[in-house]
Amino acid sequence: MAQNGISKRPSQVFTTVLLCSIIVVAAADRQIIALLKPVLDQTFGWTARDYASIAAWTQVAAACSLLAAGWLVDWAGPKRTLGVALTGWSLLTVLHAFASSVRDFVLIRAGLGAFEGAGTPSMMKFIAQVFPRSERGRVIGILNATPNVAAVLTPLLVALALPLVGWRALVVALGGVGLVLALCWQFRGPVAFTSVAPQQAGGGAQAQLRDPAVRRVVVAFSISKVLSDATWWLLLSWLPDIFHAHFGLSMRGMSGASGTVYIGAGIGAFCGGVLPGLLRPYVGSLEQARRIVMGTAALCVVPMMFVFFTTSLTVGLLLFTVALMAHQVFASNLFGVVTDWLPASLVGRATGIGAFCGNLGGASILWASGFVPMPIILGGCSLAYVLAWSVLRVRVAPVWLESTFCEPQGGNVALVA
Repeated sequence: MAQNGISKRPSQVFTTVLLCSIIVVAAADRQIIALLKPVLDQTFGWTARDYASIAAWTQVAAACSLLAAGWLVDWAGPKRTLGVALTGWSLLTVLHAFASSVRDFVLIRAGLGAFEGAGTPSMMKFIAQVFPRSERGRVIGILNATPNVAAVLTPLLVALALPLVGWRALVVALGGVGLVLALCWQFRGPVAFTSVAPQQAGGGAQAQLRDPAVRRVVVAFSISKVLSDATWWLLLSWLPDIFHAHFGLSMRGMSGASGTVYIGAGIGAFCGGVLPGLLRPYVGSLEQARRIVMGTAALCVVPMMFVFFTTSLTVGLLLFTVALMAHQVFASNLFGVVTDWLPASLVGRATGIGAFCGNLGGASILWASGFVPMPIILGGCSLAYVLAWSVLRVRVAPVWLESTFCEPQGGNVALVA
């Protein structure tokens, strides 16, 4: 029997687990090319600019798709949108095995990025519709931690399987797993999401998006995404190569080092979801607690700028681990601002716009990485979080949110499974 607009707990849990599995595959799709870069460099003769071009076009395609995906998720719901997208990017993952040139990889990765854009709006819509506000931070933390499971497991699987089956078989297997999950999502995922506030849908939602207060939240969220997402996308593409080139690690060594960093990132994502709730009794409101946690996380990223000043692998691992842990704390709470304060009918579009801006920022950083020395890029990324926190503090301060919206806006809906 549904309670508080939420269906039976088993359906909720199953759908959440299925979403986590989909996120793992999507994250592995992203990471596997970074891990295979040394092999692909030798196979195809790639230069740093070739690799930067492939990574940048993937980001541009993902960014552009997010604008359409946010609208589609609000209109068609997470089930149909995410199901089609998962099928598309799984098929494109298989196509990697037939690529033979930089142009082939650019086209395939761009297509994969375009389908991938449905992921974030679908997840945030799911959370805003299904979970009460008291649970959203925890669920966002869990889903935000999930890509780090892939980031830990993928390097280990690549290191073990690559010598046995080759890189082409690896990408075919990954695409096959994605197709199986797509079938599970279509036939075992939620049947429908039924709103308890139908007056907020359709044209009403479009009108709400033009409201000055709502636009102020979306703009602040989008600027913060540009500033804070750059580090994640940069390291997702370049971290294994930094361990290989700067610290001299082998394929197995850099896989283990990358896995260690992403274990820390996963812990950070989970902590980001629960820390504001723990701090709330001492500061008076959840939003005030959230900003303290985000400000602390922003400062914890700053030391990453010194990673190229050391040749110690231990120090390098510590700096990268703390930076990505802090990134995930910051990112989890940044999404919390949107899911808590905007109407549920707008969450898909708002997160799509913000993620679009974040992906464009990531594409710009990845393109620049082919021309600008990595120490300079990492230095800029290290300081960007402090600027992002400042934007939030000035434009959507907790007091302004609480006085403007009076109470959290995101509503709940029933999940039919």
